[in-house]
Amino acid sequence: MAYFNGVQYATNATVVANPGRRESGCDIEINYVNDQGQRQNMILRVTDSTVLRDANGSRVSCSSFTAGQRVNASFTDSMSNTTPPMARAYSIIRQGTGNGVVGIDIDL
Repeated sequence: MAYFNGVQYATNATVVANPGRRESGCDIEINYVNDQGQRQNMILRVTDSTVLRDANGSRVSCSSFTAGQRVNASFTDSMSNTTPPMARAYSIIRQGTGNGVVGIDIDL
């Protein structure tokens, strides 16, 4: 968690839920370590100006984010007074899965 010039950054956050598309946009709930070193949930309000990308930099849709994925996110420092709090997302970038090798089965 970092804070710079009115923008908060959460690295290695976990997607908790994606309630899907609503009339006013889309919400993605994440869990991250805040600046006090405590785990916190945050609902990120996704708008048309929010940058949504995968680990390769390709654009993705809001509905493609699923619980358990790791993301890096930037969002406003002003939050709603709800539980969990809500903030407007600037960017949500899905992290890679690790070694990049999927589906290999080797019999020795």
